[in-house]
Amino acid sequence: MPATDLSRLQLPRACRDALARPRPERIDGHTIAIAPDWWNTAIAVARLPGAPVTDPDVAQLSRGDLFTDAANLDTSSETELLRFLWRVLAWGSGMKLRLNRKRIRAVADNRSSTVAALRGALRAAREDPAQAYEVLRPGGRNAIAYLGPAFSTKVLYFAGGALDHPCAILDSRVAATLRNNCGWDSLGGGEWPTSTYARYSALLDRWAREESGRLGRRVGVDEIERWLFRPTR
Repeated sequence: MPATDLSRLQLPRACRDALARPRPERIDGHTIAIAPDWWNTAIAVARLPGAPVTDPDVAQLSRGDLFTDAANLDTSSETELLRFLWRVLAWGSGMKLRLNRKRIRAVADNRSSTVAALRGALRAAREDPAQAYEVLRPGGRNAIAYLGPAFSTKVLYFAGGALDHPCAILDSRVAATLRNNCGWDSLGGGEWPTSTYARYSALLDRWAREESGRLGRRVGVDEIERWLFRPTR
């Protein structure tokens, strides 16, 4: 199938309506219930740093929490990098923990390369989505085993947290809305190459700039991604 001409795609009216809601409500306050005891135990069993994933008696994480993590993250610290990874994985997984034990084991087996990949990706994420994605998905493979496109892009997204951060989450639900509601007919099912993530980033950037002009405020790419993930929000 020929590559869809993304320049002709328009943001659906339903998404434009959703953008009328306050950003803090839709983005910073987007909270997910997690399983901290499971994470803390699994990390301890693997003898890895970064636990506990939350303060005592806290069993949820919000996008705002992870933005704060990123703003204070010391990328020279292995412990801080891994705690950031665990918290992103916990938020992204919610109560569905499938594959996370394998992810933790993969980090334990390749600790130094995992930390190096995270450090390189997080530094690039603030400026160049394609470069950052390629660090975690070099040549279309996982730099960190079991960390595919969906979770890789969550890591890249939370790495910045600022309103003008260029990376956005791309997963199967976002992709389904882009195909079914927005007309990106050629978008594949999940193993997206770096070139596709670059096109996705550019599309959301264009839409965000257009909506910023319409609404008279800065619209972040994540505000559009939030609707793409769940077209009723």
